[in-house]
Amino acid sequence: MTVLVGLLMAALLPVQDEMVAAGNVVVRLPAGWKAEQKPDGLFLSPGDLKEDQSYVVIIAPGGKATGNLAEGLEKSWKEFEGSGKVSNRAPGREMKTEGGTEGLLSVGILDTKDGSRLLVSIALFKPADRFEAVMALSPRDGVFQKYSADFGALLKSLRFRNVELPAYELVASSKGDALSVAVLFKDGTALSRLPEEGLDLFDPASAKKRFEGSWGTHETKDGEVRIVFGDKTVALKPGGDAVWLKVAPSTGLPLEGKYSTAGKPGEIVFKADGSFEDGGGLARLYTAEEAGLKLPKSGTYEIANNTLRLKFAGFTPKVVSFVILATEPGTDRVFLQGMPFQRAR
Repeated sequence: MTVLVGLLMAALLPVQDEMVAAGNVVVRLPAGWKAEQKPDGLFLSPGDLKEDQSYVVIIAPGGKATGNLAEGLEKSWKEFEGSGKVSNRAPGREMKTEGGTEGLLSVGILDTKDGSRLLVSIALFKPADRFEAVMALSPRDGVFQKYSADFGALLKSLRFRNVELPAYELVASSKGDALSVAVLFKDGTALSRLPEEGLDLFDPASAKKRFEGSWGTHETKDGEVRIVFGDKTVALKPGGDAVWLKVAPSTGLPLEGKYSTAGKPGEIVFKADGSFEDGGGLARLYTAEEAGLKLPKSGTYEIANNTLRLKFAGFTPKVVSFVILATEPGTDRVFLQGMPFQRAR
């Protein structure tokens, strides 16, 4: 079988959260869908496929855009021609994501060199100076058509980190090991807490229900920021008694050194090359369910939008909030999931 056909025969995939990320792309999974990260991209599949059915959506690794969307789409189809003959290819149809990123969608048939037949949809988007491609493949017309609505909804909900960063600011203060954080959104709303998983895949619609009672409003006037949560008002102004500081998103920040919680055994060793080793420090962040898993002692990490994502081979990533206060010397102390981790000197 060709590589393309083999991709369709992937094993059952682990269930993921509703929002998942693949490089620069953030996607909301249709209900019941599953996802798996592979070297060739993020692979998505409906959870209700029968044993004799195959349907896969692939979010391919993106890259620097060369040319316009039409030229990029033509190049994408030519890459498929290396596996067989493309026929009945429809012209690219203009579309937009909910966030306003423009794209082209085209459908065609691939007759592979080993005699197989695949229906293929290619959607190509151009967020700023990048191309991001999403492909849907199935060998059967009925299955391809069955999931076309889910595929369309998935495309509309795509977000791109390089042009659609969360529209928020964080302000925080700490007293000893206690951290207080408020999230100020650009639409004037405010959240009195930082979600434990950070804000990289933050979904405002679901958060309204999840954090009901923790929402308020904010405004800035004459240099003073006023945040209102219910009957409580917090006034932040230069020279005030409370020291509240803006918190940077820290996207792409490299960490280096051994970090541990005060008075607790165990440490996490972060390396500037994007890898880490667990010396028992991650136990402070695990849920009871996660504590029972035999997780690897090493992996890779990524920081984006006040979120630290720890990736273990063969396991769903561990995702926690990440905060560094401006008063901290360099990255000697970081707050992970609200807990302070100090770097050994």
